[in-house]
Amino acid sequence: MADQTLPASRFAEREFRVGHVFSRALSVFGEHFLAFLLVTGIASLPPILIPHPAPLGPRAINPFQNFDSIFAALLSIVLATLAQAIVVYGAFEVMRGRPIELGESAKVGLRRFFPIVGLATLVSVLIGLASVLLFVPGIMLYTMWFVATPACVVERLGVLGSMERSRELTKGKRWRIFCLALLVLVPALMIGGIVGGAAVAGGAATLNDALASTVGKIAKLGWNAIWTAFYNIMVVVAYHDLRVAQEGVDTDQIAAVFD
Repeated sequence: MADQTLPASRFAEREFRVGHVFSRALSVFGEHFLAFLLVTGIASLPPILIPHPAPLGPRAINPFQNFDSIFAALLSIVLATLAQAIVVYGAFEVMRGRPIELGESAKVGLRRFFPIVGLATLVSVLIGLASVLLFVPGIMLYTMWFVATPACVVERLGVLGSMERSRELTKGKRWRIFCLALLVLVPALMIGGIVGGAAVAGGAATLNDALASTVGKIAKLGWNAIWTAFYNIMVVVAYHDLRVAQEGVDTDQIAAVFD
């Protein structure tokens, strides 16, 4: 794994701009692609390693029928939460011009594990409810709490404190954040659908249905690991640039909490 670092001065902009956030996220991700992909790839493994059980029929009674699926879902949540915290710390290390140390990143992630789980759960529920009631409020809440996770990790805030901190940082910048999210989410969904569909179509010609389905899942999860890593890095860079623009701090000042 390369130990190349990026100079911290490259991440000292004084204005929040969508293009700058996107290009910086690409720089951070590109320089340490394998490290970030390893983290998010491991978090994507449970659905492959623990297959969904086949239905037993309407008359079959088996209280453990869905245990594997439930366990896989819980394990996915645990690993995804830990991976998110690791990526936050790792991205800041890159922006500080330091190599990524996955062991230290994991320690930071574990220390903030429960606050991030609570934050992710509450934010997801509230955004989901707002989206069901009316789509626009869901988008508003999404952009408002866009940088709540890095605020939780970096500033060591609780669930509500992280949400309030994100609200403060994103004020006046939410249309730009919305455009930034669309710039990543729309192509990700399109490419993910193409990758999964192509894998299944290619495998179905020579393999049985079960194996073709597995190939499709692996392809989808591989792509999901890539774009999830990039998306999380992009959120970190957005948080960084918002603080730099609004508070006039630099990268080392923001990340000094990790020292």
